[in-house]
Amino acid sequence: MNMDIRPMTPEERKYSYTQSQDIIRQTGCLGHLRAYLDSHGSAFYSCWENHDPELKTDRFTEEFNAVVDMLRFDERFGHALKNCGTLAAYCYSHPDSSFGPDSHDFGFRVDTKDYAYMLRLTPRKGEYNVYIYCYLRDRLEGHMERTEGGVPNADSDR
Repeated sequence: MNMDIRPMTPEERKYSYTQSQDIIRQTGCLGHLRAYLDSHGSAFYSCWENHDPELKTDRFTEEFNAVVDMLRFDERFGHALKNCGTLAAYCYSHPDSSFGPDSHDFGFRVDTKDYAYMLRLTPRKGEYNVYIYCYLRDRLEGHMERTEGGVPNADSDR
């Protein structure tokens, strides 16, 4: 599987939070994973929240699991999600991914052929460290083109 990762643009950051049902439908948001990492080993405690369960196919689930595994265990992706230490090192080695000087969040976008994954990472102990929002790539990109990156009438949980 081919996978590209890069820092999110400021316009993309809003897609790493839960939006209104209308925006969820327009962007093809399947759901999101929330996780925290243990600080010493490689434990990865996570839960999934469906946003549009009809879009969550077996093919998506297989790809999503492969993406998470690559981010945890593949050297090409810096072992970004292996544990708190590697997550922090990955975030701080990409300062352009920071949400700003007053924020502890960092954002990355992972693209595959059919899906876009928006990662919001927080390298702080005692908090959820990982949020991965999953989108149908063509619908997300179409929405961003139509709104020029803006999210009208978004109800976020920020």
